[in-house]
Amino acid sequence: MAEQGGYIYILTNPSFPEYVKIGYADNVDERLAQLNRSECTPFGFRKYAVLHVANRLADKNVHKLLDMFKPELRAKENLNGKLRVREFFAMSPEDAADVLGTIGGMFGETPIIYAQTAQEKKEQKIAEEASIVAERKSPFSFFKCGIKVGEEVIYIHDNSIVCTVAGDREILYQGKTTSLSALAKKLLHRDCGVQGTLHFSYKGEVLSALRKRLEDEGQYRENEPIDTHTSFSDKDNGDDKNGISLYFTTDKYTATCVWNDDGFLLLKDSKLSISNSKSCPNAIVKTREEKSTIINGERVLSENILFTSSSAAAKFVAGSSVSGNACWKNADGVLLKTLQKGE
Repeated sequence: MAEQGGYIYILTNPSFPEYVKIGYADNVDERLAQLNRSECTPFGFRKYAVLHVANRLADKNVHKLLDMFKPELRAKENLNGKLRVREFFAMSPEDAADVLGTIGGMFGETPIIYAQTAQEKKEQKIAEEASIVAERKSPFSFFKCGIKVGEEVIYIHDNSIVCTVAGDREILYQGKTTSLSALAKKLLHRDCGVQGTLHFSYKGEVLSALRKRLEDEGQYRENEPIDTHTSFSDKDNGDDKNGISLYFTTDKYTATCVWNDDGFLLLKDSKLSISNSKSCPNAIVKTREEKSTIINGERVLSENILFTSSSAAAKFVAGSSVSGNACWKNADGVLLKTLQKGE
């Protein structure tokens, strides 16, 4: 790097993958070595991109630009009553490089993007596996982030991949309901587990960083429940959960319900059995007759129906006497009875 001027750099670190560091240095390699002398982080920083500039403080212009449009992306902390504003931004390195590219294009400069080394890939995998374990202890919640069903999240590595929030922890992509982690694993072509919240953003903010920011602000908490249309009661257990999408275990009936504080919301477009078996309770037979106006000829619901028990919802779908605890599972294939035990 013998040219006059200096470089705006983008650095990443597996220790906090939801952030990038954007700064300026006359010599990026020397700056990188300086940062990596510290033992405060489990993994070292690595170059993601650099852009040659003539102005020593050109990185401040990048900071101002980002702060102007998305000030919440900047890492801030209040330490002993003093606000500290850092050079870290809650955004994907790809998005940060796009900003550099736009600025560089005004001056005929193009950012240099560095490919990951084998060692960097290995460290990233180790860091992500540790993050997965931590997140399993306290799963990510769309609702606690104030993200509602129907809103969109974007895959940070390809902004053309847009998913719709379908539940507290589920998304809809290409007509199929899945989880952030499952879709990220597929898109990344990974054989091992993936922390989905590192790979999707909401309104420009990486989901894992959004959660951390809201937790720091005391705003990561329960929000309004999902709307319902009609209701039916049949007492079962009294466990309360918020917005967990459940799927019928028999592929023959492609039914989905959401387990929330109000009960079990059987969603429209769920497919029901054609007829009732001899074991079907009379109350369920009657309810299916009453709801016939919202069941089309292919036995598909056109409206949501709220049940106060998992068994009532399952019996309504199957048209027979079945146990809801054994008939519903989450996106990972875990049965409701296991979820209720908190295992």
